[in-house]
Amino acid sequence: MVARGTTAGARGAGAPPPVVLLAGDDRDGRERALDRLRESLPDEAREVGVERFDGRDLARALDAARTVPLFGGRRLIVVRDVDWLAGRGGDELREALTQYLAAPAERATVVLVADKADRRLAVVKAIDRAGGLVACERPKERDMPRWLQERARERGIVLPPRAAAALADAVGTDTALASRELDKLALLLPDDGAAGRRRAVDEAMLEQALGPTRAVGAFALEDALLEGRRADALGALERHLAGGGPGEQLAVLARLAGIARRLAVARAVVAGGGSEDDVRQRLGCHPFVARKYTRAARGRPGNPDAALAACVRADRAIKSSADGPAVLREIILALTAQPAGTRGGSGR
Repeated sequence: MVARGTTAGARGAGAPPPVVLLAGDDRDGRERALDRLRESLPDEAREVGVERFDGRDLARALDAARTVPLFGGRRLIVVRDVDWLAGRGGDELREALTQYLAAPAERATVVLVADKADRRLAVVKAIDRAGGLVACERPKERDMPRWLQERARERGIVLPPRAAAALADAVGTDTALASRELDKLALLLPDDGAAGRRRAVDEAMLEQALGPTRAVGAFALEDALLEGRRADALGALERHLAGGGPGEQLAVLARLAGIARRLAVARAVVAGGGSEDDVRQRLGCHPFVARKYTRAARGRPGNPDAALAACVRADRAIKSSADGPAVLREIILALTAQPAGTRGGSGR
């Protein structure tokens, strides 16, 4: 992260730009970028050389940046929640930042942290021209399994494709949540004492880390539904709902609705002569997930449209304190429906 067009001098060759903007909805990515900036400071300055401010307190932050450090060295001035760079008010703050950019302090880097930034704003363009704009966007859904495997390797963990796909399905594209789940997995995995040796995650460990609410959805329920194993799917549902209330029921409903929607899309793609890769592109998912849904669309009858209609009824039932579990069972029956004249409902 080196500024384009900066000059040598007190800032030093290879130093960060005078203003860095970490913008985007990837909270984990923003924190990792901030950690790298902190690591660019001398060891002795990584704590005392960092000052933190709120986005509405920009004037104090810029004053701190201009203040010459007592013992010299370079500092980071971190300013969080800079929502005024998304174009919502804050004209005076943007003007103050523009003036600072014209004559920045040589021994400080001002780091602005924002969920969004409007790249059409003149001040954002100026930061970008100086090499200080860092886009921190969440990975796409289909890229999350690979993202998780890469982050797992950093923790000395081997995350097999099945586990990566299941964890991605449980956390969505929330990278901060995903990082917390990976940290839990790292604590759960036994230390084999071999330096540098990676430890593999199995399904039991992943279910322990995720907890029962998401673990059932991650493995047993989806696999049973896509393979047409009605009895297993109903059993997974009963285990999941045991002792749970409306919150757990809504969590399962969201999971079932997602399965039904993906299966309906896969069914339409396959019916139109589409391939597994076509299914992957339409679903925007990992190839591992596309393979499962393509197989289900080709080889299992089911009725995803009826299941989606049952999802609407289940939502009303749960929110009105009616018999939500009964309607959730209807969704499973629809997704595992067999043509007339065939036997269904086997566990295997």
